[in-house]
Amino acid sequence: MRSESLLEYLLANYRWVFVVFFLLPCTVLGKIWSVFEKSLWSRHTGLEHEKNLSHIQSQIRHRNKHAPDRVMCTARPSWRSMTIADMTYKKYMFNIDVHLDGILSINAKTQTVRVEPGITMGRLIPILIESGWTVPVALDMEDLTIGGLVMGVGLESSSHKYGLFHETCTRYELITANGDLIICSKSVNADIFESIPYSYGTLGFLTAVDIKIIPAKKYVKVKYRPIRTLEKMESRLIVETNDLEHNDFVELLVYNKDEGVLMTGKMTDSDRDTIYVNRIGRFYKPWFFKHVESFLMTWKIGEEYIPLKDYYFRHNKSLFWEIQDIIPFGNHPVFRYLLGWLMPAKVALLKLTQTDTIKQLYAKHHFIDDFILPISCLKESIQQFHTFLNIYPIWVCPTVLRPGKGLMHSPETVNTMYIDIGLYGEPKVSKYNSMIVRDLEIFVLKLKGFKMMYVGTYLNIEEFNKMFDHRLYNRIRQNLHCTSKFPEVFDKVNKKVRI
Repeated sequence: MRSESLLEYLLANYRWVFVVFFLLPCTVLGKIWSVFEKSLWSRHTGLEHEKNLSHIQSQIRHRNKHAPDRVMCTARPSWRSMTIADMTYKKYMFNIDVHLDGILSINAKTQTVRVEPGITMGRLIPILIESGWTVPVALDMEDLTIGGLVMGVGLESSSHKYGLFHETCTRYELITANGDLIICSKSVNADIFESIPYSYGTLGFLTAVDIKIIPAKKYVKVKYRPIRTLEKMESRLIVETNDLEHNDFVELLVYNKDEGVLMTGKMTDSDRDTIYVNRIGRFYKPWFFKHVESFLMTWKIGEEYIPLKDYYFRHNKSLFWEIQDIIPFGNHPVFRYLLGWLMPAKVALLKLTQTDTIKQLYAKHHFIDDFILPISCLKESIQQFHTFLNIYPIWVCPTVLRPGKGLMHSPETVNTMYIDIGLYGEPKVSKYNSMIVRDLEIFVLKLKGFKMMYVGTYLNIEEFNKMFDHRLYNRIRQNLHCTSKFPEVFDKVNKKVRI
């Protein structure tokens, strides 16, 4: 065995040694710091926010005067983001320090929460629930930031009802390329408001977001329904997404090309003394996707109550199912009871400690991406992904796309139901390569679908412009004088540029 092959084998099969004995203890220290940070949120004043805005504006004006030939981006390092891609473009751009991660206010009268873009779901959701509120679309990974969900895209099992995450936002605060502070909403600077989602920081620096909030309830009543055949999965999913009265949450996990488990949920305040509560967030509990699979193995319909916060972060402990490739024995009862309280390893630490060899290994043998397609294309899409990737489980999450003028919207003049298909893991096909990824992107484009850009794209500029509506975006870039001051979205997500 050549030394290079031996190294790849060791990294692929024994990375858990480094993760378990080094990264997990480091993660605990990070969690302790997060608890301390949470205790400080109430001290985050408007005065501090204004001071931070002035700091950002002064950096922009310094760049405009002394480095006008370099386009701008945030100084946040690549390893701190949830994207798995290396943002190498930051090395060649003018980095602006944007450190904004607090909660500014919770307004029960207007039913909105005002936050800075750097705050994570893991910090925001517990504080809101303690206050009796929650957000309509709560993402299931604790480290996702509000800014990332707005400037990129975010959806969840409630998106069939509320749409993409940015559709629950009512107001943005933005610092432009000239250093001006502007406010935009549906009634003020409406075209800018519509252009910001999915713009990847190419129109300005997001500094505050107002998000709708709704009353929180104690539990989610979850029903698990095993289904056989893709035709039945598709038809049943359509039925459940249309039942907005009974289903606050809808989600499907596909475990092979013929079988899956459909989950529906309803928020409730039922008396816990009369129901079975499964506190899946406790460290010794099985990984959620394995728990769901048990209903498939026994072929039984199940029903249980899950605490609201536990439900929201149900996939966080196992990073969906990605952690099984790093710690293969992580769901074993012995590991869960002894070391489960250390989980999950911080994504940021996993990225920070990746060597070039590990990065190359992941590029060759690992796939992670999300595609957003019409719900009627579920069967055709799963069959295509099975042929070209053969990755399971597959996450399927319905979302309504509405008509609009922004980069990503329904191609129709009415609301259209789509599904997000998430594929995360090692392809079980021979000769997997980047051309397969490009073929899948073209397949999605032909079905009038979209792809998330957190891993970049192999589409060329013409194909990218066909997938995303740039008409309003290009006009806003001109109006805000972004052309020579911020890169375009394609410049930030094009894989050739990232490499």
